[in-house]
Amino acid sequence: MMHSHPHGAHEVMELHEVLNCAVDALNTIQLYSPHVTDPELAQLVYHQMTFMQNEYNSMVHTVQGVGAGESLPYRPKRQMQAPFSGMPNPAAFSMQQQPNLHPSEVNDADVASALLGIHKAGAKGKLHASLEASHPQIREMLLQGAINCSHQAYEVWQYMERKGYYPLAVFPHTTSSQLLRAYQPLKQAMPQPMPNNVQPVNPAMAGGISAQLARGMTESYAASQSMGEPSPVNASQIFSSPAYREQYSHQPIGNTSMITDELQTAGAEPTGVLSQNVEEKAARGRKKATSSDMNIGH
Repeated sequence: MMHSHPHGAHEVMELHEVLNCAVDALNTIQLYSPHVTDPELAQLVYHQMTFMQNEYNSMVHTVQGVGAGESLPYRPKRQMQAPFSGMPNPAAFSMQQQPNLHPSEVNDADVASALLGIHKAGAKGKLHASLEASHPQIREMLLQGAINCSHQAYEVWQYMERKGYYPLAVFPHTTSSQLLRAYQPLKQAMPQPMPNNVQPVNPAMAGGISAQLARGMTESYAASQSMGEPSPVNASQIFSSPAYREQYSHQPIGNTSMITDELQTAGAEPTGVLSQNVEEKAARGRKKATSSDMNIGH
């Protein structure tokens, strides 16, 4: 039964590249196999090609959702050993390299070198593809495939190094020591703890109210406001004199605190405009009443 799961666009393209490279690798090895003369190399090629065929089928089953698809690790045909430390055979390795003019000129060194290049390219391609994998099983399959290619490449290189096809080039001991011993470990690997007097910043309150509103945090700002008293309404622009309205017309109607502060600073109360008019009318009434009484007495 086929069980499909969604794949990302980048994941599909990378899987296409990996599977296509796997097909090319198997076809290339089949073309090189008839040119092998060394029995050790022939066994190595047959062992690796058998594993690569099984790995390819497992990848196809995993990608298409047919079955579980196992990512088996590669087992070298012989135990991996440290690289050969002696000098290579000068007769087996020539510093002059050039392409062959005819397929009949392909020898064991050419086959091993081509096989090494196939595994190096496979390791890089599968590792790169794993970085784009969204499905965890696909990612693990690609990572294991990259490790398998790395082990196969190392196995081929060990064969080439023993035969003198790929000698190990080394620096003088003093040069290697100077380059590598220049790096020293940290004196304290653990990071310093945060001081007790440093409080972590609440990201929800950072940046002020305008920044919160810009980030869409209106709910947290509204929750912080007091709901006990209703907001005052400024009616001065409706019932005040034209001069007063012209002076404070730039103030919003709902904000009365700034206007109240300015009036108190000037020595007047917020309701002084209305009370002043009432007192002036009362004073003029008393003045008229006094003058009339004086006329009556004469």
